[in-house]
Amino acid sequence: MNTTKVCSFTGHRPEKFTFKNNEEHIDCIRLKAMLIKEIENLYLDGVKYFLTGCAMGVDIWCAEIVIQLKEKYNDINLFSVIPCNEHHKNWNEIYKKRLKNVLDNSTKIIKLQEEYTEDCYLKRNKYLVDKSTVVLGVYNLKFKRSGTRSTLSYAMKENKEVIIIDVPKIEKYKHIKF
Repeated sequence: MNTTKVCSFTGHRPEKFTFKNNEEHIDCIRLKAMLIKEIENLYLDGVKYFLTGCAMGVDIWCAEIVIQLKEKYNDINLFSVIPCNEHHKNWNEIYKKRLKNVLDNSTKIIKLQEEYTEDCYLKRNKYLVDKSTVVLGVYNLKFKRSGTRSTLSYAMKENKEVIIIDVPKIEKYKHIKF
Protein backbone atom coordinates (compact mmCIF):
# COMPACT_ATOMS: atom_id res chain seq x y z
CA MET A 1 0.00 0.00 0.00
CA ASN A 2 3.01 2.33 0.23
CA THR A 3 3.07 3.56 -3.39
CA THR A 4 -0.68 3.77 -3.87
CA LYS A 5 -3.03 6.40 -2.52
CA VAL A 6 -5.04 5.14 0.45
CA CYS A 7 -8.28 6.55 1.89
CA SER A 8 -9.76 5.86 5.29
CA PHE A 9 -13.23 6.74 6.52
CA THR A 10 -14.44 8.35 9.72
CA GLY A 11 -17.86 9.56 10.75
CA HIS A 12 -20.62 9.50 13.27
CA ARG A 13 -22.74 6.57 14.41
CA PRO A 14 -26.39 6.59 13.25
CA GLU A 15 -27.75 7.98 16.53
CA LYS A 16 -25.80 11.24 15.98
CA PHE A 17 -27.78 12.03 12.81
CA THR A 18 -31.29 13.51 12.80
CA PHE A 19 -32.46 10.49 10.81
CA LYS A 20 -31.01 8.01 13.38
CA ASN A 21 -31.33 4.50 11.84
CA ASN A 22 -33.83 5.53 9.16
CA GLU A 23 -31.72 5.05 6.04
CA GLU A 24 -34.78 5.80 3.87
CA HIS A 25 -34.83 9.38 5.23
CA ILE A 26 -34.01 11.98 2.58
CA ASP A 27 -31.00 13.28 4.54
CA CYS A 28 -29.47 9.80 4.72
CA ILE A 29 -30.13 9.28 1.01
CA ARG A 30 -28.44 12.62 0.26
CA LEU A 31 -25.49 11.74 2.49
CA LYS A 32 -24.98 8.36 0.83
CA ALA A 33 -25.19 9.98 -2.62
CA MET A 34 -22.46 12.41 -1.56
CA LEU A 35 -20.35 9.52 -0.24
CA ILE A 36 -20.74 7.58 -3.49
CA LYS A 37 -19.61 10.63 -5.46
CA GLU A 38 -16.62 11.33 -3.16
CA ILE A 39 -15.46 7.71 -3.04
CA GLU A 40 -15.74 7.26 -6.80
CA ASN A 41 -13.91 10.56 -7.38
CA LEU A 42 -11.15 9.41 -5.02
CA TYR A 43 -10.86 6.17 -6.95
CA LEU A 44 -10.67 8.04 -10.26
CA ASP A 45 -7.98 10.23 -8.67
CA GLY A 46 -5.82 7.17 -8.00
CA VAL A 47 -7.01 5.84 -4.65
CA LYS A 48 -7.11 2.05 -4.96
CA TYR A 49 -7.15 1.13 -1.26
CA PHE A 50 -9.94 2.07 1.13
CA LEU A 51 -9.81 1.40 4.87
CA THR A 52 -12.88 1.10 7.06
CA GLY A 53 -12.83 1.02 10.85
CA CYS A 54 -15.95 -1.18 10.80
CA ALA A 55 -18.04 1.06 13.07
CA MET A 56 -21.81 1.38 12.73
CA GLY A 57 -22.93 4.21 10.50
CA VAL A 58 -20.49 6.00 8.20
CA ASP A 59 -17.78 3.29 8.31
CA ILE A 60 -20.21 0.55 7.26
CA TRP A 61 -21.95 2.76 4.67
CA CYS A 62 -18.63 3.68 3.05
CA ALA A 63 -17.48 0.05 3.05
CA GLU A 64 -20.74 -0.98 1.36
CA ILE A 65 -20.18 1.70 -1.29
CA VAL A 66 -16.65 0.39 -1.97
CA ILE A 67 -18.10 -3.12 -2.30
CA GLN A 68 -20.63 -1.81 -4.85
CA LEU A 69 -17.85 -0.04 -6.76
CA LYS A 70 -15.90 -3.34 -6.93
CA GLU A 71 -18.45 -4.42 -9.55
CA LYS A 72 -17.35 -1.50 -11.75
CA TYR A 73 -13.65 -1.29 -10.82
CA ASN A 74 -11.90 -4.62 -10.31
CA ASP A 75 -8.73 -3.08 -8.84
CA ILE A 76 -10.43 -1.35 -5.90
CA ASN A 77 -9.56 -2.81 -2.49
CA LEU A 78 -11.33 -2.69 0.85
CA PHE A 79 -9.37 -3.26 4.06
CA SER A 80 -11.43 -3.76 7.21
CA VAL A 81 -9.68 -2.68 10.39
CA ILE A 82 -11.19 -4.33 13.45
CA PRO A 83 -10.25 -2.73 16.81
CA CYS A 84 -10.74 -5.96 18.81
CA ASN A 85 -12.73 -9.19 18.94
CA GLU A 86 -16.43 -8.71 19.50
CA HIS A 87 -16.34 -4.93 19.05
CA HIS A 88 -19.78 -5.46 17.52
CA LYS A 89 -21.28 -7.67 20.26
CA ASN A 90 -23.88 -5.07 21.32
CA TRP A 91 -24.98 -4.25 17.77
CA ASN A 92 -28.43 -5.07 16.44
CA GLU A 93 -28.77 -8.08 14.13
CA ILE A 94 -29.12 -5.96 10.98
CA TYR A 95 -25.78 -4.23 11.57
CA LYS A 96 -24.12 -7.52 12.53
CA LYS A 97 -25.19 -8.95 9.14
CA ARG A 98 -23.96 -5.84 7.38
CA LEU A 99 -20.59 -6.11 9.13
CA LYS A 100 -20.35 -9.77 8.12
CA ASN A 101 -21.01 -8.78 4.50
CA VAL A 102 -18.30 -6.10 4.70
CA LEU A 103 -15.81 -8.58 6.16
CA ASP A 104 -16.74 -11.27 3.63
CA ASN A 105 -16.11 -8.80 0.80
CA SER A 106 -12.92 -7.26 2.17
CA THR A 107 -9.61 -7.68 0.41
CA LYS A 108 -8.04 -8.04 3.84
CA ILE A 109 -9.15 -7.96 7.48
CA ILE A 110 -6.77 -6.39 9.99
CA LYS A 111 -7.50 -7.08 13.65
CA LEU A 112 -5.48 -4.75 15.86
CA GLN A 113 -5.87 -6.60 19.16
CA GLU A 114 -7.72 -9.53 20.68
CA GLU A 115 -9.34 -8.03 23.77
CA TYR A 116 -11.21 -4.78 24.35
CA THR A 117 -9.28 -2.01 26.10
CA GLU A 118 -10.38 1.56 26.79
CA ASP A 119 -8.09 2.85 24.05
CA CYS A 120 -8.72 0.23 21.35
CA TYR A 121 -10.94 2.56 19.30
CA LEU A 122 -8.40 5.36 19.59
CA LYS A 123 -5.70 2.94 18.40
CA ARG A 124 -7.92 1.91 15.49
CA ASN A 125 -8.51 5.53 14.48
CA LYS A 126 -4.79 6.33 14.70
CA TYR A 127 -3.98 3.28 12.58
CA LEU A 128 -6.50 4.36 9.92
CA VAL A 129 -4.99 7.84 9.69
CA ASP A 130 -1.38 6.61 9.80
CA LYS A 131 -1.97 4.23 6.88
CA SER A 132 -3.85 6.79 4.76
CA THR A 133 -2.97 9.55 2.38
CA VAL A 134 -6.51 10.94 2.53
CA VAL A 135 -9.25 10.79 5.18
CA LEU A 136 -12.91 11.13 4.21
CA GLY A 137 -14.99 12.26 7.17
CA VAL A 138 -18.65 12.93 7.84
CA TYR A 139 -18.75 15.37 10.71
CA ASN A 140 -21.10 17.67 12.59
CA LEU A 141 -19.32 20.60 14.25
CA LYS A 142 -21.83 20.67 17.11
CA PHE A 143 -20.15 17.57 18.56
CA LYS A 144 -17.17 19.11 20.34
CA ARG A 145 -16.01 15.77 21.71
CA SER A 146 -16.23 12.75 19.45
CA GLY A 147 -14.07 10.05 17.96
CA THR A 148 -14.71 11.56 14.54
CA ARG A 149 -13.49 14.97 15.65
CA SER A 150 -10.33 13.58 17.24
CA THR A 151 -9.63 11.43 14.16
CA LEU A 152 -10.00 14.38 11.79
CA SER A 153 -7.86 16.57 14.08
CA TYR A 154 -5.15 13.93 14.14
CA ALA A 155 -5.30 13.59 10.35
CA MET A 156 -4.86 17.35 9.94
CA LYS A 157 -1.99 17.38 12.44
CA GLU A 158 -0.34 14.62 10.39
CA ASN A 159 -0.79 16.68 7.19
CA LYS A 160 -3.11 14.16 5.57
CA GLU A 161 -5.51 15.29 2.88
CA VAL A 162 -8.86 15.63 4.63
CA ILE A 163 -12.28 15.75 2.97
CA ILE A 164 -15.15 16.63 5.30
CA ILE A 165 -18.82 16.28 4.49
CA ASP A 166 -20.53 18.77 6.79
CA VAL A 167 -23.65 17.18 8.31
CA PRO A 168 -25.66 20.39 8.95
CA LYS A 169 -25.37 21.35 5.28
CA ILE A 170 -26.94 18.01 4.31
CA GLU A 171 -29.74 18.40 6.82
CA LYS A 172 -30.53 22.02 5.88
CA TYR A 173 -30.71 21.34 2.15
CA LYS A 174 -34.22 21.92 0.80
CA HIS A 175 -35.68 20.23 -2.25
CA ILE A 176 -36.42 22.49 -5.15
CA LYS A 177 -39.93 21.84 -6.44
CA PHE A 178 -40.53 22.04 -10.17
